[in-house]
Amino acid sequence: MGKGGSAINLPQQREAAPTEPRSALSNTVPQPSDEVTKRSLRECIPPHCFKRSYTHSLGILAWDCAMVGAAFWAVHAATAVLPAAMAPAAWLGYWWYQGLTMTGLWVLAHECGHGGFTDSRLVNDAVGFVLHSSLLSPYFSWAISHAKHHHYTNHMTMGETWVPSTADPSKKSVAAAKSPVGTAKRIAIIATFGWYAYLLFNATGSKQNLGQSHFNPKAKALFKAKDANYVRASNLGMVLALAACAAGAYTWGALAFVRSYLIPQMICNFYLCAITFMQHTHADVPHFDDAEWTWLRGALSTIDRSMGPFADMKTHYIVPSHVVHHIFSEMPYYGAMEATPYVKAHLGKYYKSSFPEPVCGSTYLGYWRDFYREMRSAVTVRREEGSEFYWFH
Repeated sequence: MGKGGSAINLPQQREAAPTEPRSALSNTVPQPSDEVTKRSLRECIPPHCFKRSYTHSLGILAWDCAMVGAAFWAVHAATAVLPAAMAPAAWLGYWWYQGLTMTGLWVLAHECGHGGFTDSRLVNDAVGFVLHSSLLSPYFSWAISHAKHHHYTNHMTMGETWVPSTADPSKKSVAAAKSPVGTAKRIAIIATFGWYAYLLFNATGSKQNLGQSHFNPKAKALFKAKDANYVRASNLGMVLALAACAAGAYTWGALAFVRSYLIPQMICNFYLCAITFMQHTHADVPHFDDAEWTWLRGALSTIDRSMGPFADMKTHYIVPSHVVHHIFSEMPYYGAMEATPYVKAHLGKYYKSSFPEPVCGSTYLGYWRDFYREMRSAVTVRREEGSEFYWFH
C-alpha cells in the first residue's frame, strides 16, 4: 500500500525457469578470499617449475621444425610409391599430423609472446615473430590483444575472445544456432575463416569492440599509441609470409601449395579457435560483469581438458594445463604441466577440469564430441534469480 492507503500496481516479475543442478565447475572462488590468492598458488608450486630452459625450449622448437620437414618428406615419398587409390589416405594422414605439428609451433610462438619461452625477450620475439608470421598470424598484434584476454578472462564487457551473447534464449535465432544444422554451420565457419574473422573484425570478442582489426595500428580498443610500430611490424611479417606463399605457389603450383601448406595451416587455425573455446566455455562455468569480476575469478574460470596423450603432447600440453597457464602465463609449458597437480590440490573444489569420455576408445574423438556439445549448448548467457553471475542457457 502507498501513502493514504492507495494501491500501487507493480509489474509482475517473471520467475526464472528452473535449471538443473550444476556440476562442480560452477564453484567460484569468493572475493575477497584468504584461502586462495595468487601468492598462495605460487607458493604451492615447486620453484623449479618457473625456470625457463634455453636447451629445453630451443630443443623442442628444433624438434617440431624437424617433424614438419619429416612429415612433408614422408607424404611425398609415400605417394610416389603407393597406388593412386591410396594417395588420399596418405594426404589425410599428413594433414592431420601436420596440423597438430603446426599447432604445436603456434603454441611455442604464443609462449614467446608471454615471455615463457626463454629468459631473453630478444630471443622470444625473434622466434615468435618468425613462427607466427610463417603460420600467417600477426605476432606482436595478437600478443598484445591476448594479454588483454588473460587480464579480463570471462569478463562480459572487457573480455577479448569467445564472449557469449546475452540474447534471449527463447529467440528464434538462438534456437536456430543451437539446432544441429545451426551448430554445424557455426563449426564450418570457425573451421574455414573463423580465425581471420577474429583478427580482422574481432569477432567473438566483446560486442562494443566488434570491427576492431588486429592489422590497424589505430584500433583503440586493442592497442595503445605506443603499440603502433609493433602492429606495423606484425603486418610486415604477414606481408613477407604471404609473398613467400605466392612464390611457393608460383614455383611448385597451386595444388602443391594448397595440399602441402594451406590445408594443414587451416587445420592449425581451427585448432586454435576450438581449443580456446573449449578452455573458456562450459555450460556450468559462469561469466561475470564488472561488479563481480576479479582477475583471480577470471583466471580460475579456465577449464583443463584433454585431447588424449598424443595430441596433448604435440600441442605442448596447452589443453590439460591451461588453468596454471592463466595464473602464471610467463611459466614455460613444461613447468605448467608439472605444476598442475599442485594447483589442483590447492584449489580443491575451485579447480575446473572437464575430461572427455572416450569415443571408440579414443579421448581425441571424445574431445571433439564434447566440442560439438559445447558449441550447441553454450550460446547465450543470462542472469539467474538469486545469482550475481551469468550462466549459459
